[in-house]
Amino acid sequence: MNRRTNSYGPMQKTRAYTGIILRLQKGRSRQLQLTIFTKESGILYVYAPKGKKGYNQGFGSFMVFSPITFDAWERDHVLFMGEYESHRSTILDALTWNYYVYTQMFVEMVLAIIPAGEPDERIYELIGCYSRAIASRNVRVATIIAGWQLTACAGYMPDTAAAQVYMGPGTDGRKTYYLSDEREDMQPVPLPSAVRQLWQTLLTYSWQKTDTIQLPRNQLAFLEHLLYSYVEELSGRQLKCRKLIEEGKKV
Repeated sequence: MNRRTNSYGPMQKTRAYTGIILRLQKGRSRQLQLTIFTKESGILYVYAPKGKKGYNQGFGSFMVFSPITFDAWERDHVLFMGEYESHRSTILDALTWNYYVYTQMFVEMVLAIIPAGEPDERIYELIGCYSRAIASRNVRVATIIAGWQLTACAGYMPDTAAAQVYMGPGTDGRKTYYLSDEREDMQPVPLPSAVRQLWQTLLTYSWQKTDTIQLPRNQLAFLEHLLYSYVEELSGRQLKCRKLIEEGKKV
Protein backbone atom coordinates (compact mmCIF):
# COMPACT_ATOMS: atom_id res chain seq x y z
CA MET A 1 0.00 0.00 0.00
CA ASN A 2 1.45 3.35 -1.08
CA ARG A 3 0.97 6.95 -0.07
CA ARG A 4 0.50 9.86 -2.41
CA THR A 5 -0.20 13.58 -2.36
CA ASN A 6 -3.37 14.84 -4.05
CA SER A 7 -5.52 17.95 -4.28
CA TYR A 8 -7.94 16.69 -1.63
CA GLY A 9 -5.51 16.77 1.25
CA PRO A 10 -2.17 15.53 2.55
CA MET A 11 -0.61 12.16 1.96
CA GLN A 12 -3.26 9.45 1.43
CA LYS A 13 -2.95 5.67 1.57
CA THR A 14 -3.65 3.94 -1.72
CA ARG A 15 -4.61 0.37 -2.48
CA ALA A 16 -4.28 -1.55 -5.72
CA TYR A 17 -7.31 -3.19 -7.34
CA THR A 18 -8.09 -5.36 -10.35
CA GLY A 19 -11.61 -5.35 -11.71
CA ILE A 20 -14.17 -5.05 -14.49
CA ILE A 21 -16.07 -1.83 -15.13
CA LEU A 22 -19.85 -2.29 -14.79
CA ARG A 23 -21.22 1.23 -15.04
CA LEU A 24 -20.20 4.82 -15.75
CA GLN A 25 -22.09 7.81 -14.37
CA LYS A 26 -21.44 11.51 -14.20
CA GLY A 27 -20.59 12.40 -10.63
CA ARG A 28 -19.53 15.58 -8.97
CA SER A 29 -18.05 18.48 -10.89
CA ARG A 30 -15.28 17.26 -13.22
CA GLN A 31 -15.60 13.71 -11.94
CA LEU A 32 -16.88 10.42 -13.25
CA GLN A 33 -18.27 7.72 -10.98
CA LEU A 34 -17.26 4.20 -11.97
CA THR A 35 -18.98 1.09 -10.63
CA ILE A 36 -16.36 -1.66 -10.70
CA PHE A 37 -16.50 -5.29 -9.62
CA THR A 38 -13.07 -5.95 -8.14
CA LYS A 39 -11.32 -9.15 -7.16
CA GLU A 40 -10.27 -7.65 -3.86
CA SER A 41 -13.47 -6.00 -2.59
CA GLY A 42 -16.36 -6.88 -4.87
CA ILE A 43 -18.48 -3.93 -6.00
CA LEU A 44 -16.82 -0.55 -5.51
CA TYR A 45 -17.97 2.94 -6.42
CA VAL A 46 -14.94 4.99 -7.40
CA TYR A 47 -14.66 8.63 -8.46
CA ALA A 48 -12.19 9.49 -11.21
CA PRO A 49 -11.14 13.17 -10.93
CA LYS A 50 -10.94 14.92 -14.29
CA GLY A 51 -8.11 17.30 -15.10
CA LYS A 52 -7.85 19.90 -17.86
CA LYS A 53 -6.65 17.22 -20.27
CA GLY A 54 -9.22 14.62 -19.28
CA TYR A 55 -8.73 11.56 -17.11
CA ASN A 56 -4.98 11.79 -17.51
CA GLN A 57 -3.75 9.83 -14.49
CA GLY A 58 -3.63 6.56 -16.37
CA PHE A 59 -3.69 4.65 -19.62
CA GLY A 60 -6.77 3.77 -21.68
CA SER A 61 -10.37 4.94 -21.72
CA PHE A 62 -13.25 3.89 -19.49
CA MET A 63 -15.83 1.57 -21.06
CA VAL A 64 -18.35 -0.87 -19.58
CA PHE A 65 -16.98 -4.44 -19.35
CA SER A 66 -13.40 -3.21 -19.75
CA PRO A 67 -10.81 -4.85 -17.48
CA ILE A 68 -9.08 -2.29 -15.31
CA THR A 69 -6.27 -2.14 -12.78
CA PHE A 70 -6.09 0.94 -10.59
CA ASP A 71 -4.97 2.51 -7.34
CA ALA A 72 -7.58 4.15 -5.12
CA TRP A 73 -7.47 6.23 -1.98
CA GLU A 74 -10.25 7.02 0.47
CA ARG A 75 -11.41 10.31 1.92
CA ASP A 76 -14.56 10.68 4.06
CA HIS A 77 -15.59 7.13 3.07
CA VAL A 78 -15.41 8.01 -0.64
CA LEU A 79 -12.98 6.26 -3.00
CA PHE A 80 -10.99 8.26 -5.53
CA MET A 81 -9.06 6.75 -8.42
CA GLY A 82 -5.36 7.40 -8.81
CA GLU A 83 -3.23 5.77 -11.47
CA TYR A 84 -5.04 3.26 -13.66
CA GLU A 85 -4.74 1.08 -16.74
CA SER A 86 -7.93 0.28 -18.60
CA HIS A 87 -8.02 -2.10 -21.55
CA ARG A 88 -10.88 -0.62 -23.54
CA SER A 89 -13.55 -3.12 -24.51
CA THR A 90 -15.23 -2.54 -27.87
CA ILE A 91 -17.87 -5.22 -27.32
CA LEU A 92 -20.76 -2.82 -26.85
CA ASP A 93 -19.89 -0.75 -29.92
CA ALA A 94 -21.14 -3.44 -32.30
CA LEU A 95 -24.40 -4.25 -30.48
CA THR A 96 -27.85 -3.17 -31.59
CA TRP A 97 -29.94 -1.22 -29.08
CA ASN A 98 -32.01 -4.28 -28.15
CA TYR A 99 -28.90 -6.36 -27.38
CA TYR A 100 -27.27 -3.44 -25.57
CA VAL A 101 -30.26 -3.30 -23.22
CA TYR A 102 -29.70 -6.96 -22.32
CA THR A 103 -26.12 -6.17 -21.24
CA GLN A 104 -27.44 -3.40 -19.02
CA MET A 105 -30.00 -5.82 -17.58
CA PHE A 106 -27.18 -8.12 -16.53
CA VAL A 107 -25.38 -5.23 -14.83
CA GLU A 108 -28.62 -4.19 -13.14
CA MET A 109 -29.15 -7.72 -11.80
CA VAL A 110 -25.61 -7.80 -10.41
CA LEU A 111 -26.13 -4.51 -8.59
CA ALA A 112 -29.59 -5.58 -7.40
CA ILE A 113 -28.65 -8.77 -5.53
CA ILE A 114 -24.92 -8.51 -4.82
CA PRO A 115 -23.97 -6.38 -1.77
CA ALA A 116 -21.23 -3.80 -2.31
CA GLY A 117 -17.83 -4.38 -0.75
CA GLU A 118 -18.02 -8.18 -0.63
CA PRO A 119 -15.48 -10.01 -2.81
CA ASP A 120 -16.56 -13.19 -4.58
CA GLU A 121 -14.25 -14.97 -7.01
CA ARG A 122 -17.12 -16.88 -8.61
CA ILE A 123 -19.05 -13.72 -9.45
CA TYR A 124 -15.91 -12.02 -10.72
CA GLU A 125 -15.27 -14.98 -13.04
CA LEU A 126 -18.92 -15.03 -14.14
CA ILE A 127 -18.80 -11.36 -15.13
CA GLY A 128 -15.62 -12.04 -17.09
CA CYS A 129 -17.18 -15.03 -18.86
CA TYR A 130 -20.29 -13.01 -19.70
CA SER A 131 -18.31 -10.06 -21.07
CA ARG A 132 -16.39 -12.39 -23.37
CA ALA A 133 -19.45 -14.40 -24.40
CA ILE A 134 -21.49 -11.46 -25.66
CA ALA A 135 -18.80 -10.75 -28.25
CA SER A 136 -19.53 -13.99 -30.11
CA ARG A 137 -22.78 -15.48 -28.80
CA ASN A 138 -26.44 -14.57 -28.62
CA VAL A 139 -26.57 -11.72 -26.09
CA ARG A 140 -30.08 -12.51 -24.89
CA VAL A 141 -29.26 -16.17 -24.22
CA ALA A 142 -25.97 -15.25 -22.53
CA THR A 143 -27.83 -12.81 -20.28
CA ILE A 144 -30.40 -15.40 -19.23
CA ILE A 145 -27.73 -18.02 -18.50
CA ALA A 146 -25.51 -15.56 -16.61
CA GLY A 147 -28.51 -14.19 -14.71
CA TRP A 148 -29.51 -17.60 -13.36
CA GLN A 149 -25.91 -18.45 -12.49
CA LEU A 150 -25.66 -15.09 -10.73
CA THR A 151 -28.57 -16.00 -8.43
CA ALA A 152 -26.81 -19.26 -7.56
CA CYS A 153 -23.51 -17.49 -6.83
CA ALA A 154 -25.37 -15.03 -4.63
CA GLY A 155 -26.69 -17.90 -2.49
CA TYR A 156 -30.17 -18.17 -4.01
CA MET A 157 -29.76 -21.41 -5.97
CA PRO A 158 -33.24 -22.62 -6.91
CA ASP A 159 -34.11 -26.29 -6.55
CA THR A 160 -35.08 -26.91 -10.15
CA ALA A 161 -36.46 -30.37 -9.39
CA ALA A 162 -38.87 -29.31 -6.64
CA ALA A 163 -39.36 -25.54 -6.88
CA GLN A 164 -42.95 -24.30 -7.02
CA VAL A 165 -43.78 -21.32 -9.21
CA TYR A 166 -46.84 -19.12 -8.77
CA MET A 167 -48.23 -16.38 -10.94
CA GLY A 168 -49.75 -13.17 -9.65
CA PRO A 169 -49.76 -9.40 -10.08
CA GLY A 170 -46.52 -7.52 -9.57
CA THR A 171 -46.13 -4.19 -7.82
CA ASP A 172 -46.96 -2.40 -11.07
CA GLY A 173 -49.95 -4.62 -11.83
CA ARG A 174 -48.30 -6.69 -14.55
CA LYS A 175 -48.08 -10.48 -14.51
CA THR A 176 -45.14 -11.79 -12.56
CA TYR A 177 -43.87 -15.07 -11.18
CA TYR A 178 -42.94 -16.03 -7.62
CA LEU A 179 -40.80 -18.89 -6.35
CA SER A 180 -42.36 -20.12 -3.13
CA ASP A 181 -43.19 -23.27 -1.17
CA GLU A 182 -46.88 -22.44 -1.12
CA ARG A 183 -48.99 -19.41 -2.06
CA GLU A 184 -52.71 -19.83 -1.44
CA ASP A 185 -53.42 -16.40 -2.87
CA MET A 186 -51.86 -17.15 -6.27
CA GLN A 187 -52.30 -19.52 -9.14
CA PRO A 188 -49.67 -22.31 -9.36
CA VAL A 189 -47.81 -22.62 -12.65
CA PRO A 190 -47.25 -26.19 -13.87
CA LEU A 191 -43.62 -26.84 -14.80
CA PRO A 192 -43.11 -29.69 -17.29
CA SER A 193 -40.00 -31.82 -16.80
CA ALA A 194 -38.51 -30.38 -19.99
CA VAL A 195 -38.63 -26.86 -18.50
CA ARG A 196 -37.05 -28.06 -15.26
CA GLN A 197 -34.29 -29.82 -17.21
CA LEU A 198 -33.56 -26.70 -19.27
CA TRP A 199 -33.55 -24.62 -16.09
CA GLN A 200 -30.92 -26.92 -14.58
CA THR A 201 -28.94 -26.83 -17.82
CA LEU A 202 -28.74 -23.03 -17.68
CA LEU A 203 -27.64 -23.08 -14.04
CA THR A 204 -24.86 -25.61 -14.69
CA TYR A 205 -23.83 -24.40 -18.15
CA SER A 206 -20.06 -24.24 -18.72
CA TRP A 207 -18.90 -21.11 -20.54
CA GLN A 208 -16.04 -23.07 -22.04
CA LYS A 209 -18.45 -25.27 -24.01
CA THR A 210 -18.47 -24.83 -27.77
CA ASP A 211 -21.29 -27.22 -28.69
CA THR A 212 -24.82 -25.90 -29.17
CA ILE A 213 -27.52 -26.51 -26.57
CA GLN A 214 -31.18 -26.88 -27.51
CA LEU A 215 -33.23 -23.89 -26.38
CA PRO A 216 -36.93 -24.25 -27.20
CA ARG A 217 -38.28 -20.74 -27.69
CA ASN A 218 -41.29 -20.92 -25.36
CA GLN A 219 -39.33 -22.59 -22.56
CA LEU A 220 -36.53 -20.02 -22.80
CA ALA A 221 -39.04 -17.16 -22.79
CA PHE A 222 -40.64 -18.55 -19.62
CA LEU A 223 -37.30 -18.94 -17.85
CA GLU A 224 -36.34 -15.41 -18.88
CA HIS A 225 -39.56 -14.01 -17.39
CA LEU A 226 -39.08 -16.15 -14.28
CA LEU A 227 -35.49 -14.90 -13.88
CA TYR A 228 -36.44 -11.23 -13.88
CA SER A 229 -39.35 -11.91 -11.51
CA TYR A 230 -37.05 -13.85 -9.17
CA VAL A 231 -34.41 -11.10 -9.07
CA GLU A 232 -37.10 -8.51 -8.36
CA GLU A 233 -38.47 -10.74 -5.59
CA LEU A 234 -35.01 -11.16 -4.06
CA SER A 235 -34.04 -7.49 -4.29
CA GLY A 236 -37.41 -5.97 -3.50
CA ARG A 237 -37.18 -3.55 -6.40
CA GLN A 238 -38.18 -3.40 -10.04
CA LEU A 239 -35.62 -3.90 -12.78
CA LYS A 240 -35.66 -0.79 -14.95
CA CYS A 241 -34.33 -2.61 -18.01
CA ARG A 242 -37.18 -5.10 -17.92
CA LYS A 243 -39.60 -2.61 -19.44
CA LEU A 244 -37.10 -1.70 -22.17
CA ILE A 245 -36.63 -5.37 -23.04
CA GLU A 246 -40.38 -5.98 -23.21
CA GLU A 247 -40.85 -2.91 -25.41
CA GLY A 248 -38.08 -4.11 -27.71
CA LYS A 249 -39.81 -7.45 -28.23
CA LYS A 250 -42.93 -5.66 -29.50
CA VAL A 251 -41.06 -3.90 -32.29
